[in-house]
Amino acid sequence: MGLEGTAHTVSCGIVDEERILSNCSSSYVPPRGGIHPREAADHHAENIVPVVEKALQDSNLSMDDVDLIAFSQGPGLGPCLRVVATAARTLSLKFSKPILGVNHPLGHVEIGRKLSNAGDPVMLYVSGGNTQVIAHLMGRYRVLGETTDIGLGNMLDKFAREIGIPFPGGPKIEEMAKKGKKLLDIPYSVKGMDTSFSGILTAALSFLKKGERVEDVCYSVQEVSFAMITEVLERALYYTNKREILLAGGVARNHRLRDMVSAMANDAGMNALLTDERYCMDNGAMIAQAGLLMYKSGTRQKIEDTGINPRFRIDEVDAPWVTDNKDFSYIYSGAESRIDSGEFFGRVSVVKVRNRKLYRNLDLDGRIRLIRLKNEGSILKRMNEAGIDSPVLYDVNSERFSITMEKLSGPTLEEYLRTEGVNREIIVRIGKAIGNLHQSRISHGDLTPNNIIMSNEKLYFIDPSMGSLSPGNEDFATDLFLILESMKALHVVDSGMLDLLKEEYSRAVKNGDEIMETLEKMEKRRRYV
Repeated sequence: MGLEGTAHTVSCGIVDEERILSNCSSSYVPPRGGIHPREAADHHAENIVPVVEKALQDSNLSMDDVDLIAFSQGPGLGPCLRVVATAARTLSLKFSKPILGVNHPLGHVEIGRKLSNAGDPVMLYVSGGNTQVIAHLMGRYRVLGETTDIGLGNMLDKFAREIGIPFPGGPKIEEMAKKGKKLLDIPYSVKGMDTSFSGILTAALSFLKKGERVEDVCYSVQEVSFAMITEVLERALYYTNKREILLAGGVARNHRLRDMVSAMANDAGMNALLTDERYCMDNGAMIAQAGLLMYKSGTRQKIEDTGINPRFRIDEVDAPWVTDNKDFSYIYSGAESRIDSGEFFGRVSVVKVRNRKLYRNLDLDGRIRLIRLKNEGSILKRMNEAGIDSPVLYDVNSERFSITMEKLSGPTLEEYLRTEGVNREIIVRIGKAIGNLHQSRISHGDLTPNNIIMSNEKLYFIDPSMGSLSPGNEDFATDLFLILESMKALHVVDSGMLDLLKEEYSRAVKNGDEIMETLEKMEKRRRYV
């Protein structure tokens, strides 16, 4: 039995190894505005018993038949979590049943895997409070990218309230967006693997004040925000070398988002698995499924271990029941570009062509490709002039969306670390190289091990298309954040090695201490820390 109650929905689901036996829910709908935690908790307290009774009735079971009580331990709203945790403890003690606290995002992953028969997918989890790209690596689910401010669903609900749409606002925005035709200049905010939605909300409200049609604003908000998360999702697929996509969370019911993800998967030759819409929303069955897998893998808890955790992250939980994909057959492929070998006036070169993304609005796609093409050319030119190890730039062709540059021989840093392992020498070199880049007043913008090549005993930076030639401490800290997080997610790197990287970096940059302070603040901004 699984009890869910992290936000607006209280739910009880019962599953076994094969089936969902029942799932019964009751959702709190605020009379106006957003969710008030105390009012939602009162709703949960009033409805938890009827919900449990209905789930037992629908499954034709009694509490004697239940083997395990699982409940949502976090993340979520504290008052709501306490109600469900108290109910779970009461059932556990009264009927002498074992109890397990479950991470809420883990529930979304596992119910999706159960219903879709997914093996080892990259999951896009989009709900009110969460926007995360998640993949299983080295025994746990890792967060490869997430919102740095508000969740996508939260942004949509806030926008809906401003235009008089009651909670939840997403479905009505989707309906109005179908009547929109004009793409407005909404900010496309992607930094590496992370996204930001607060600026989209501000821009959308500004366009309404200027007299733009509400249908066009809804259309633009969806087109831009959904394209952002689909882009990050695609990059994560190539980054982890996985072939399956799983889409889950309340916003995953949106058909435009589903179409975008399916189009991206089809274009990339991947397999898109879309969770049944009935189980995209918060539900007890997903908590039951995750609890079942945890218990079968040996996880046990005592009553005193079942305190709630409103900031509970999925990467804190062991998940040994998943077997990681080992297929590295397309390690040299890219999410945004096609790489061809060529020759430039007798020099061996590579031609990088920025692909048309069929999931994106045509105008938006052209704008993004052109901006990144020109930015990459400008930054590579500056790197060459500053003596930063990078491929020599030969040509930029705006009509073909192509860039021609020196061909480097050698593995990516990702491949090198995977085959050779992490050692002190390579960590020192990484820290110094990034420090030298930043000391030259250049930020990279997408600094992951896949965008560094090991060639002739040097570290070469490639694909700086999302970087800046007028960076501030925030841009430098973003580079550090990306390389540190990606190394933690993909490789066994202890904290001592990461500290060493930071130390070597700080020695190479004059204002290293200021950048480190910015990095610490950035780490605390993550949705759940």
